[in-house]
Amino acid sequence: MTTSEQVVSPRGPNDLPEPRYDVFLSFAGTDRSIGRRLADNLSTSGVRVFFDEKIELFSGITESIREALSESKTLLAYYSTDYSERAACQHELMLAILAGEQEGDPCGRIMVLNPEPDTDHLRPVQLADAKFAIADDDELVRAIAKRAAAVGTPIGSALPDSPPSWHAQRVGPVRRFLGRYRELWDLHTALHVAEFPLIDETACGAFAAVSGLPGAGKTALVTTYAWRFAAAYPGGVRWLSLKGATAEPGELRRRLETALIDLDPPRPRLLGRTGVVRTRRSARASPRCLWVVDDIPAGVGPELLEALPLPEFGRTRVILISEDDEFRDDLPVVRVGPLPPGDAAALLDAYRVPDDDEDSNARDELAAHLGHHAASLVTVGKHLCDRHGLASYRTFADDLAITGSVAGAILAPARGVLDRMTPDERLIVLLADRLSTTTFSAASVTGLNDLAPFDVGATLKLLRDRSAAVRVGTDWHLDPNVVRAARKAPPLGAN
Repeated sequence: MTTSEQVVSPRGPNDLPEPRYDVFLSFAGTDRSIGRRLADNLSTSGVRVFFDEKIELFSGITESIREALSESKTLLAYYSTDYSERAACQHELMLAILAGEQEGDPCGRIMVLNPEPDTDHLRPVQLADAKFAIADDDELVRAIAKRAAAVGTPIGSALPDSPPSWHAQRVGPVRRFLGRYRELWDLHTALHVAEFPLIDETACGAFAAVSGLPGAGKTALVTTYAWRFAAAYPGGVRWLSLKGATAEPGELRRRLETALIDLDPPRPRLLGRTGVVRTRRSARASPRCLWVVDDIPAGVGPELLEALPLPEFGRTRVILISEDDEFRDDLPVVRVGPLPPGDAAALLDAYRVPDDDEDSNARDELAAHLGHHAASLVTVGKHLCDRHGLASYRTFADDLAITGSVAGAILAPARGVLDRMTPDERLIVLLADRLSTTTFSAASVTGLNDLAPFDVGATLKLLRDRSAAVRVGTDWHLDPNVVRAARKAPPLGAN
């Protein structure tokens, strides 16, 4: 791996042939008939359209598709709800967004058709203002043709020849990373929305936090983000780990400063406003880089921002990864929770394809039993891999309670969270297990307040801070693995 500071410049228009297509039509497979009609209407009007009908559910973007996108001037996204969940569609959109960002306008090369009644599914946030709302086909075709004609160069001319350097022990994308497109876009939006105050006035600057239970996939999400969006950070990626550190401020600062020296050669330094030692940079604007601070110790919150020895100059973006949700009131937070059922099934299939339809049903039931928790699914997948004829999803699910080593590995992260809980939190979790539920409605919480010798609402907030619970509307949802771990933990008060 290189630690070079060399910046890869975008290619100029003379480095590529003339644009081959005016419009790259991007759509989900379920919208194929609509895409075909739109492609035909555009072609009849003289617009050069790339239209590929071979859309697969979990496939990424192929080299031929990438080449066609690079040779197109604009991307037209038929952004249905299904579009937001398709791997190839999201990869195409990411490349077009990155090209626009290099030119100063993320949506400069993108047109969006939104057939849904709302915009909640649109990611990133800038696209909510980039959509067309035109019902008449002729008017729509004219608007698309006019927009494409205003662009002179292909998308590929705005993308770097190769990704920037990584200043970290990371060698590439995470294997078997599936979905999480909403989280990826929310993270990208959180880091860049400050540049668009008219779209979102709640921007908090260049910081974003990622939180979730151990094994939920926080580091995998951020690694995948840094890899896929590398073109947005020509200054490179720097990855700092605080694994093993305590919450003591002095130790945190020492760890951070040591990590900074390891990543960058020594430079003249100065004191910042808060007395923190900072690296002196040239006042000339440096290329944007991404810093990731991983493994933030429990109990460390916004005060960490004052201890970060970030460059004084430049366009730095920072992602903070922590188990506890300590930054919720100060920074935009992307919470990494359970995988969607379809992605959970696909993750298990990547290790072990079910034997038949009955085994597929057993796989889905097992994934739900594990709370669609990423690390638990990987543990099960590795266990069942190459055990064809010896174990199936059905037999494994039936034997899970007595499969000691596997069950122990599944529950180990949750037990770590349980060990840090207060007695009041443990009582709530144990009560959920006794009631065979992981959900408390507002009405049931009110009933608990009448019975419990403590403030139930405050205790649920503590569980939320540990990422062991999440509030959805008026309901509280506890993590099922934490509840299961509490069942097997020693009784309260036991040595």
